[in-house]
Amino acid sequence: MHTPPLPYRTILVALSCAESDRGLLEYAAQLARAWTDAAFHLVHVLASASPQELEAAHTRMLATLPAAFVGAAAGRAACSVEQGDRLDALLRFAVAERVDLVLLGHRRERGGRRSLARRLAMKAPCSIWLVPDGSPSSLQRILAPVDFSPRAADALQVATMVAAAAGWDELHALHVRFNPASVTFDEYEEIEMASEHDAFALFVAPIDLHGIHVKPIFEEGSRVATTIRRVAADMGSDLIVMGTRGRSAASAVLLGSETEQVIVESDVPVLAVKHFGARRRFLEVLLDPRVRLRGDQRFT
Repeated sequence: MHTPPLPYRTILVALSCAESDRGLLEYAAQLARAWTDAAFHLVHVLASASPQELEAAHTRMLATLPAAFVGAAAGRAACSVEQGDRLDALLRFAVAERVDLVLLGHRRERGGRRSLARRLAMKAPCSIWLVPDGSPSSLQRILAPVDFSPRAADALQVATMVAAAAGWDELHALHVRFNPASVTFDEYEEIEMASEHDAFALFVAPIDLHGIHVKPIFEEGSRVATTIRRVAADMGSDLIVMGTRGRSAASAVLLGSETEQVIVESDVPVLAVKHFGARRRFLEVLLDPRVRLRGDQRFT
């Protein structure tokens, strides 16, 4: 039997030590069951703490882990308590442990900006999986928006790996076209659609789809992010997989306006795909041991 490749092997789960962590850890448990070789780092950040407070926070983390996660990730998970600015601490940990995915719960903050989620997705040296509060622990209908770019190809390949690991055999790829021009003859839309299908076939041809049937959807919309969210809602999608703005060092901190907008507004979990090799050099300063203090304990 063919074993699908793991999309990610080292996963940081950012915890707040609040009730909302339970839903996030139940969501993480489904990934642990599907990705049986993946390692999970559960990380909580305190602004400032004494060694005794760090130890107490660590003990609380262990005591409140849901049984579903403990059972799913037994022997493959560790709890850590960091201190300092939350964003900086998570970035520092991601670089130090060569994390390739951050799983982060998020909710609408004042003004609906989801500040931490947005900033972490912009600056992290790895992919970010954002899980809104109340998201069901299911992974059945994946939507991958594509614009026929290399970053979209990367994201689609990851999306098919996620689908294969979850045991599904298809997903939908959405292309949103923006065409404000007036239609001047009856056959215009038919010709345009034929061209899109040809472009899509050329786009997916070199991509390893891991045996997943990718069904294209073509929609027209003046606002790409709004169209993505509408299609996801209409289809009952439970995950949106999108690329960030590229692979180069200069683009590692650029999220892309459409991906950022979906992250800010989506009620559906969003996986923003980024490659670890694109990290910015300035993140390395966060590895200075003088500014890093952590507790670490593995459970079985």
